[in-house]
Amino acid sequence: MPSRWVPAVDGEHRPGDGPALIVSTQDLRVWLSDLDRPGAGAAGLESLSDDERARAARFHFDVHRRRFVAGRTLLRCLIADELGTGPEDVSFEYGPFGKPSLAGQSALRFNVSHSDRYVLIALTRGRDLGVDIERVRAIDDLDRLAQMAFSPVEREELRQAPVASRSEAFFNGWTRKEAYIKARGDGLRRLADFDVSVWPSTPVQLRRVQGEPGEPARWELNALTPVTGFAAAVCVEVRPTRRLP
Repeated sequence: MPSRWVPAVDGEHRPGDGPALIVSTQDLRVWLSDLDRPGAGAAGLESLSDDERARAARFHFDVHRRRFVAGRTLLRCLIADELGTGPEDVSFEYGPFGKPSLAGQSALRFNVSHSDRYVLIALTRGRDLGVDIERVRAIDDLDRLAQMAFSPVEREELRQAPVASRSEAFFNGWTRKEAYIKARGDGLRRLADFDVSVWPSTPVQLRRVQGEPGEPARWELNALTPVTGFAAAVCVEVRPTRRLP
């Protein structure tokens, strides 16, 4: 469906910028932040859980460790602001397919995606959601990846895209499919079992889910261009809206 979202900030997010609320509606907020900005995640280990600190220690490269700590710290701070608590008091649990949620708290929902130096965090209440961000780049084996990840309808749409736009079209499709899968959080069968729109000039849609004809009406799928050179998508369950406090 056409996006009804209103950007929450003016101007483009640039490298080095801090957290920015890039989308705000009655019941959905989407934040973008540069994980490599000076001071990102400073003293963040103090607010992390034991398992998060252990995970950070397992990163081989310092840049990946710093980005993980900065992203996790920001997530904790945003959730803590919503709940009126401290970042160190936020506790997570994980579904059978790894989707995180708040332990003992069912109303506030969130989802996170990282790509290179950027993190995208979405928050809502009472609705499942998923988010994905990817750097748009040339891929030598794009056709092979599309064969594995896209449905026949999506592959045909990608094939018809102008050569100069194929990378953009591919990552449009990829982020939209990932956002939907993450919103469901249930290990949805194969990526080829459902269709999303791919072309930049077509409305953003979840068009079909094999064996589940009611699924497209259950979700609102929207695309974002949060920063130059990146594609992103947010998929939110359609429910009566509730205003975030």
